[in-house]
Amino acid sequence: MTVARPVRWRLFRRLGALAFEASPQVFAILSFLAGLVLLGSAATPAIGGRLDALLSVAPPFLIDLSHFAASLAGFALILLSAGLWRRRRGAWWAAVIVLLAGVAFSLLKGLEWEEAIELAVIAAFLIPARKAFDRRSRLDEPLSPFWLLMLVVAVAATLWLGFFVYRDVTYSDELWWTFLTDRQASGFLRGGLAVALLTVLVVGRSLISAPGARSHGPASSADVARAAALIESADHAAPEAWLSTLGDKALFFSTSGDSVLAYRVIGRRWIAMGEPAGRRDERVGLLWDFAALADSYGGAPVFYSVGEGLLGDLATLGLAVRKVGESAVIDLAAFSLEGKARQNLRTAVSRAEREGASFDLLPPGSAVGLADQLRTVSDAWLADHEGSEKAFSLGRFDVHYLDRTPLAVVRQAGRVVAFANLLPGRGPAPTLAVDLMRHVEDAPPGVMDYLFVRAIQWAKAEGFAAFDLGMAPLSGLEDRRLAPVFARVGALVFEEGGALYGFQGLRAFKAKFGPVWTPRFIAAPPSTPLAFALLDVALLTSGGWRGMLGLKRQA
Repeated sequence: MTVARPVRWRLFRRLGALAFEASPQVFAILSFLAGLVLLGSAATPAIGGRLDALLSVAPPFLIDLSHFAASLAGFALILLSAGLWRRRRGAWWAAVIVLLAGVAFSLLKGLEWEEAIELAVIAAFLIPARKAFDRRSRLDEPLSPFWLLMLVVAVAATLWLGFFVYRDVTYSDELWWTFLTDRQASGFLRGGLAVALLTVLVVGRSLISAPGARSHGPASSADVARAAALIESADHAAPEAWLSTLGDKALFFSTSGDSVLAYRVIGRRWIAMGEPAGRRDERVGLLWDFAALADSYGGAPVFYSVGEGLLGDLATLGLAVRKVGESAVIDLAAFSLEGKARQNLRTAVSRAEREGASFDLLPPGSAVGLADQLRTVSDAWLADHEGSEKAFSLGRFDVHYLDRTPLAVVRQAGRVVAFANLLPGRGPAPTLAVDLMRHVEDAPPGVMDYLFVRAIQWAKAEGFAAFDLGMAPLSGLEDRRLAPVFARVGALVFEEGGALYGFQGLRAFKAKFGPVWTPRFIAAPPSTPLAFALLDVALLTSGGWRGMLGLKRQA
């Protein structure tokens, strides 16, 4: 007995704590229902006997004004239910005030004591739950698509109810300014119009806003330098962690400052590029903290281009995962130019060197001294390909960015004709990845094959375990009957989308190096359409719709 009681009390405490944690959601539902009650009551006539009794002590103008205010209070409670669900302190304060005001409006518009009691009971239980609402308020927070739908349905239903109830009332302009006439149709019209206009404003603002985008823009130069130093000394960092130093992303550091995650905000989605870099023991905590930050702004966390090693942690966050392509990763221990399968690579190397090409692997800090030559190559490449610079998931020409990591260059007659920056990963089996690749049109044929072969050989000699040639988007998706629609559409685009992007050609180019095709994934909450999240990534990478559709060209 002495042992059972502590166990029983501990169980009760844990159940109580769980109930306390769930109370914001319970009060959000109650607030939504209370708003529906107020809107429905305002859309229907008051009980005749009660209204006559009220008219004996209150002027018609006050009664009609209370009727109008009750409509606004109902709308406000539905709106506040989204804030209560997200545990906002401001929503708690506002809900208490509106509930108590609703009690007065319910009595003054028609002695509706039943709904007044309901509102008072909800307020009485909500007031002691103050500590459950522990998140600071955000006045600029838009509603999520789910709450927008609920709001629109609720308002549309009450408007339909009002027009149905007053269907026999003949419309006239006098209805807008008379009081307590035609069974209170005037009050319904005025309140309904106000609620409808407010709904349009809320929906419009929510659809065009991006929560947190202004306050979480590109990182400062100091934070970029801090991230670069962190990656250099990290326990674990994938090569794409260097993309955080481009200066086009926001940076989210761990509490200790020893780990970092790069992201951008677009619409309601907070899109993290790649995996966290830094201490491996902080990885899960950093993922949770980032998801909580996005949620605190009403946004959804999205993780793009993550590997299989992170899937378990993302599943712990309750995220849905889809494959978005495959990376061409070369096992350096097994790489060789010997054999029939590598004949084309041997030929490319021999031909390039016969035509006077030479390869150099320059250490970090070398790009600034070659800035003019590198820019000439880059500009020529962009002009030849009628393209524009990318961003987010790919590097762009920025001398300061190129200066942070090793640089592979090919020269001919002393002139740089091709280059690529290489991103070194950190960890027990580090990977070296290629990022920005540029060459001039008159470079020796097969110059990029030559550059890659020499870079791969250098990486092998330096002790790297793998060489990543980059991702082939949408590669490896299955067009099968039981496959998700996301995968089937992606497979169709991969096979037939050559006019928009050379998906198959890119994979074929990388395949001749004999890589292992490693899957890459995108992860997001189940309520977030992954197709839209992937579209957002494409927009961020291409610089908007014009860039993605090929309408944005380099000047």
